[in-house]
Amino acid sequence: MAMLGSQKGYTLVELMVAVSILAVLSSTVMVTEQKFMNAGKPESLRIEYKTIATAARAYLNDYNKFPSSDDELAAKGYIDFVPTLADYKISPEGKITQTPR
Repeated sequence: MAMLGSQKGYTLVELMVAVSILAVLSSTVMVTEQKFMNAGKPESLRIEYKTIATAARAYLNDYNKFPSSDDELAAKGYIDFVPTLADYKISPEGKITQTPR
């Protein structure tokens, strides 16, 4: 019976250890990424709110009334984005209600 030459490669245990290490590292990265994304959310909400408020004032100047929502501002071209962080309702008196999503 002929002997095979020395085989080179990784054992199943070595592969499982490598996969386990990669799993731990990737879960750590995901948790850290989520923390950073949540840290910037309040500032993004504030900026989005200010943009809606400015657009509502411009709408008031043109139509002598406030729009009812951010959808109306977008439909008439006062904002060029769809708010993704919150829903905005605007009262006839101009009070803006922000409901985070």
